[in-house]
Amino acid sequence: MRELKAVMELAVVMSESIEAINLTLNSSSTVPHILLEQKTLKEYTNTIIEHYLTKHNRNVIRVAEKLDVGKSTIYRMIKNGEIKLV
Repeated sequence: MRELKAVMELAVVMSESIEAINLTLNSSSTVPHILLEQKTLKEYTNTIIEHYLTKHNRNVIRVAEKLDVGKSTIYRMIKNGEIKLV
């Protein structure tokens, strides 16, 4: 919210007129915007699990808790090559 306020204040000072097309927000998020890609539900699921495994240093138990899935499901997906550990 603070970033939005700062962007708006800067836009008011720097512009004669403000249009939404002229405003951009910087994001520090490392999560890819997966909705822009066309994937199957299974591919989206794999991408999300891979992301969480990377984020949590390959801690399968923690990821299973965070995503509310069984740890054996994640281990099986890794074993079958559905999920790649980076």
